[in-house]
Amino acid sequence: MMLQRIYLHRVWDAVITFCVTLSAIFIPLKLVLGLHDHSWAVNFSAIVTIFFVFDILVHFFRARTARADNTAITTERLGIYPKRWLAVDALAALPFSLLTDLSILHLLRLIKLARVAQFMRHWRRRAPQKGNILRLIFFGYWLILSTHWIACGWLSLRGMTSTNENLENYFSALYWTIQTLSTVGYGDMTPSTTAQRIYAMTVMIFGVGVYGYIIGNVANILANIDPAKAHYLENMERLTAFMNYRSIPPALQNRIRDYYTYLWEKRLSYDESTIISALPPSLQTDVSLFLKRDIIEKVPLFRGASNEFIREIALQMRPVVFTPGDFVYKAGEQGNDMYFITRGELEVIANGAAQSTMKEGDFFGEIALVLKQPRTASIRAVTFCDLYRLDREMFNRVLSHYPDIAAQIESTAKARQERG
Repeated sequence: MMLQRIYLHRVWDAVITFCVTLSAIFIPLKLVLGLHDHSWAVNFSAIVTIFFVFDILVHFFRARTARADNTAITTERLGIYPKRWLAVDALAALPFSLLTDLSILHLLRLIKLARVAQFMRHWRRRAPQKGNILRLIFFGYWLILSTHWIACGWLSLRGMTSTNENLENYFSALYWTIQTLSTVGYGDMTPSTTAQRIYAMTVMIFGVGVYGYIIGNVANILANIDPAKAHYLENMERLTAFMNYRSIPPALQNRIRDYYTYLWEKRLSYDESTIISALPPSLQTDVSLFLKRDIIEKVPLFRGASNEFIREIALQMRPVVFTPGDFVYKAGEQGNDMYFITRGELEVIANGAAQSTMKEGDFFGEIALVLKQPRTASIRAVTFCDLYRLDREMFNRVLSHYPDIAAQIESTAKARQERG
C-alpha cells in the first residue's frame, strides 16, 4: 500500500510539473501577444487553477498520512506542511483572472516553479546512478525556459510588426535571443532604443555566463557519466607506466591487464568490502545478508542455525577474485578458511588429476576450517572466479557467541568426515 501511494505521489508530481511548465510558457507569451482575453487563455487559466488548488489538498493529505511512513525524511512526509510551501502553493493557485484586471499579476503564478526545482532535487536523490544525466536534462529544461522568457521580453520591448503574424513575431524574437545568448550576433536585428540596448547588453552578459557554464559543467557532466570506466582507464594508465618502468614480462603484463579488465567488467573496479564498510552498521548487515544469505544456507554445517548467527557470518565473509590457473589452495596446506562460489568454475585436483568441477552456488573447505586439518585436495580456478572467503579467526569469533551452534557444527563436520 505504501509503495502504491509513493508511486501515485510521483505521478502527481509529474502532472504538476507539466502544468507549471505550460504556465511558464503560455503566461508570458499571452501577456506579450495580448491574448489573455481569448477563450483558450481563459480556459487554460481555469484548468491550471483547478490543478493547483487540488495540489494543495494533495500535500495536506501527504502530511496527514505520511506519519506512518518510517522512511520519511522530509518535513512534509513527517506530517508537516511547511508554511513557506503552503504560501507558494496558495499564491500560485489564486484565480487572478477573476480577482483583478491587472494581467501582469498572472506572472505570480510562476512562483510554482519553486516546486519544480524541489521535485528535481528529489528525483536526483532517488536516482543517484543517473545523477549526471538528470543534471544535464534539468539544465536544458531551465535554459529553454530562460530563452523563452528572454524572447518574450525582447518582443515586449521591440513591439509587434504589423506585417507579421503573432507566431512569426515570436520566432523573430526567439531567433534574436538565441543568436545573442550564443554570442554569435549576426547584426541583422539590432536594438534601436535605450531600453532595447540595455536589455541587449544584459542578455549578452547572461549569455557569456551561460556559455561559460555550458563549457565548464556540461563537459564535466559528460566526462563523469561513466565514472567506473574513467576509474578503470586511470588505473590502467598508472599500471601500464609501472609495468613498463619495472620491465614486467609481457606474459605477466597480459595477466595483470586481464585481471583489471575483469574487475571493471564484473565489479566496476570498486571493492565491495570498502563500499559496504562505509554504510552504517544496520545497513551493512542488511546488504551483507542480501548478498550472501542464499549461499550460506546451502552449507550443511550451517543448516538450522539461527538468523542472528547467519547475519554475523555474512558480515565476516570477504570477497576475493582468482584468475584462470590460480590455485585457491593446494593439498597438504593447513586449512584456515572456507570459500563460497558466486561466479566462475573451479576444479578439484587429487592425485595429480582433475576429479570434479564446482560452479556458482557451491562451497568448499568447510571440514578443514572446523576440524583444523590439512587440505586433502587442491582447488584450481578454471575461469575468472568470484568467491567469498570466511577465515578461521573470524569464524571462531562468531562461534564464541553461539556455543550450542558451535557444538552442532563440530558434530556435523565429524560425521561428514567419517562418511567421506
